[in-house]
Amino acid sequence: MREVATLLLAGLCFGASQQVVVRELVSLLYGEEVVLLVVSAAALAAASLGYQLGGRLSPRALARLLLACGALLLLSPALPRFAVAGLCLLRGGSGPELLLVLAVLTFAAAAPFTAIVPALLDRHGEPADRLAALRRGYTAELLGFGLGSAAALALGSAPGLRFAVLAAALVGLVHAAIGRPLVTVACTIAAAIACATHLPLSRLGADLVYRHKHQIAGAEVVWSVDSPYQRVEVVTAPGRGRMLYLDGLRDLDDRDLGTLNHYLARAPAGLVRPARALLVGNGTLSMVPELSAMSDHLTTVEIDPAVVDAGARFFTPGEPLARLPNWRLVLADGKQFLAATDQRFDLIAVDLPSPLTLGEAYLHTREFYALCRARLSPGGVLAVQLSGRLGAPTRTPARLVASLRAEFPAVVVVDSESAERAFAYASDALPFTLDALRAAAAPGERALQIVAGEALERKISGAAPLTLDDLDLVLRRGAERLRERYF
Repeated sequence: MREVATLLLAGLCFGASQQVVVRELVSLLYGEEVVLLVVSAAALAAASLGYQLGGRLSPRALARLLLACGALLLLSPALPRFAVAGLCLLRGGSGPELLLVLAVLTFAAAAPFTAIVPALLDRHGEPADRLAALRRGYTAELLGFGLGSAAALALGSAPGLRFAVLAAALVGLVHAAIGRPLVTVACTIAAAIACATHLPLSRLGADLVYRHKHQIAGAEVVWSVDSPYQRVEVVTAPGRGRMLYLDGLRDLDDRDLGTLNHYLARAPAGLVRPARALLVGNGTLSMVPELSAMSDHLTTVEIDPAVVDAGARFFTPGEPLARLPNWRLVLADGKQFLAATDQRFDLIAVDLPSPLTLGEAYLHTREFYALCRARLSPGGVLAVQLSGRLGAPTRTPARLVASLRAEFPAVVVVDSESAERAFAYASDALPFTLDALRAAAAPGERALQIVAGEALERKISGAAPLTLDDLDLVLRRGAERLRERYF
């Protein structure tokens, strides 16, 4: 029974630490698909190394490995945050040495726990005993891994409690695997101290990361939770207002919202006068009050409740929204909602992050735009923000416009200097003129370029649409950004 309990606790620690550490590292290195792949590969390599070490280390060496890595985990996530912030402060920016932090922490979060299974199996000499022990051991470890992963995911909005679960599991594992009362007492005291200091140290570390890695003077993280999809953080800084970060990538800040909302919602709604409007994304809910007043019925679809919670807490007061009679919020995946609904919309506004992960990239493909077109009313308009200014055909904005042109007969692009990005409007037949669109420019717009027809075709010449079979942009752009940051 002690062997089964040891393996169950090893699996629990393995599952919980993977969720905590992998999310931490993805956020620190910025959560693009390439980063997800690198961190996942490092975690798998660390787990494989642990299995190799388990059959070769002596019981004493294995106990030392478990204690050393357990100590590192009791210092997470404060330790990696302080390490990354300190290295960036010394260098004046990011460098390849940050990847050493990844290697050390992924090893600590995996290797000691996977090493326990082969180490315990070596105690069984007879083949029949080893086979029975293997079945029991891997069953217990997998069950523990599932429990640990589920607990860590479920407690993402309560980081203190999640950390306490990991700390308690570590103490239980040390007691079951080593069985020395003094060691258990020492670990219990260390875990209690770590739990008591976890939140303040983690918050300080997060502030330092945004000040020295993101280089935002005076940054302070006022809210941070891990959803099943991503880390959602709200950061404030003098002169910058509130900023929303998703897995360490800036999604928007207060300065963006006015102009962004104007071109994505206010301008097209003023021209179309929609009876039914749909917002896909816009988790901050900042477009809802005005767009609900400009349409008869408004639906918002957002997949991540944590983003909606951040929006209602920090960007758009939740209480007035609850009183809007013609607005409803649907927590669902955008493509699944559009595929399942039989409603038609006069305006669909898509406010989504740049296609830097495969999940996000799907919502920028021609297949997704075809789905949007199928849900538009006659004369309806799809509005999309293009994640940057319209430029080279290999860059994201041109690729997205090419995707729209592959599905829609009529596409026009407005390139806003004030918003520092371009927006596209697509339809079977746009229900407004270019002059009317120009007249709808945001107040104080410094320079607005409107590109349509042959001029737009020349602008995106050579740009390939994003499709489900061709999402090269995600990995190529992610690899470029990884190289620029760290090498």
